[in-house]
Amino acid sequence: MKPFRLKDKIFEQLPESGCLSNAIRQLMRKHFMHCSPDYQMFLFLFQEFQEKKDLAACGGQIHFPVVEDVDETIAQGLAGTNGLRYCCAKSAETADHREGADAGSRKLYWVMAWGTACEANTILARIILEELVPKVYDLALLDELGKRSGKNLFFGRILERKWLLDNYVQAVISANKLPDQINFIQISAMPYEGRAVRTRIFFSERQIPTDIPGTVYFRCERTSDLIRFNTKSMRPVRKLMEVSGADAGLWVKLPERVIEGSVMRGSAAEQTAGLCVVFEGALVWSIHKAGENILTYREGNYIIPAMQPDVDKYADLGKMVSFGRDFEIPDKMDKLQQIVRRVASVCRHGTSIVIMEKRGIVAEIDNRLSRYRRGFKVEPFSLAEAQEEVLQGITAIDGAVFADLNGDCYAIGVIVDGQMVVEGDYGRGARYNSIKNYITGYKVSHPKHVCLAVVMSEDGMINVIL
Repeated sequence: MKPFRLKDKIFEQLPESGCLSNAIRQLMRKHFMHCSPDYQMFLFLFQEFQEKKDLAACGGQIHFPVVEDVDETIAQGLAGTNGLRYCCAKSAETADHREGADAGSRKLYWVMAWGTACEANTILARIILEELVPKVYDLALLDELGKRSGKNLFFGRILERKWLLDNYVQAVISANKLPDQINFIQISAMPYEGRAVRTRIFFSERQIPTDIPGTVYFRCERTSDLIRFNTKSMRPVRKLMEVSGADAGLWVKLPERVIEGSVMRGSAAEQTAGLCVVFEGALVWSIHKAGENILTYREGNYIIPAMQPDVDKYADLGKMVSFGRDFEIPDKMDKLQQIVRRVASVCRHGTSIVIMEKRGIVAEIDNRLSRYRRGFKVEPFSLAEAQEEVLQGITAIDGAVFADLNGDCYAIGVIVDGQMVVEGDYGRGARYNSIKNYITGYKVSHPKHVCLAVVMSEDGMINVIL
């Protein structure tokens, strides 16, 4: 690319940009298989070179300044030359001992850019640049990038996904002045009279807005009246979270972390806060900024939602529609598909539903499995009309739920069996493999019977086995 002018400055894009972009994309997709943004890295030389330094006069050593953030307008302009809108950029003084260069000191601009707006991208880019830029103290080192050893030289700790995730979590917490994440983990694990926490906390540097309908304001006439969100106050904070419930959330003033009240969801106060932590049950919480989920914690694992696969967990249910047409029961399959969606929406730990004709249930449940205490028979009831608490209960125990083609449940906690008739899948768990083997075996012995199963995994994915 030829030199170009931007804000009265002349820049030249280095050819190493292409090689570095490919390496960055490979690295991110290694860490996050379904990484949504198409990251690119661009290197620009500021053409107004600094005066050459006399290496002999300074003992052959050059001391470079600390890496600096690039002016936002310049950063966006440099990214825009490659058709990208969002970016993070830094600059640093760099030696140039490339072949044919004058060994002078030059200013190098690093721009990491992508095409879609996402807070997570900005955080990750900042972490990567802060780790990467100081390592390149000489442009000659860029020649190593294309070599296998060069990747270790440049990326170092960035090659470790855990390191990158840990730094991402710390960046989210510190940049937003939030309490340490251990506080969120502790309080999400604390039941209140047997109930898991399901509410949210709004964090803001502004005081709680006044005269908002439905808001509960806490009076603090003395210093001792103040309740702060910190490790020492977990129990009173948990009690106040119960006051807010699912339809409201506590308001915490930053940086003091004082709880000032409880505001309703969807109110003007929620819009004012802009940052909230959503608690969705035991050891499950997420941080949202301006409506974007930037970090999720689920039972010991941190997740960056923007880096997760953008898939419809119900997509596999489409198999039920074509299956119903084959057996001339499309209406029944449509009703069963709605039942599966309802069960999946309240199921907390994963389950499986085996669906077969009434004659199959009689043969399997009444005449075989229950006789060997492989499950619990129940009086038939409609899964479509059952209360959510009932659905949560029957899916909370080990074993499958057996239902007929009308969606009526006949047995719960059923441990399926059968000879090995199909190869297992190492990538799936015991629930999926055992159900797949059972359905396949049942169809071998009952080729004219209608039978299928739906497996709901703990990670939320749904698979139909025909």
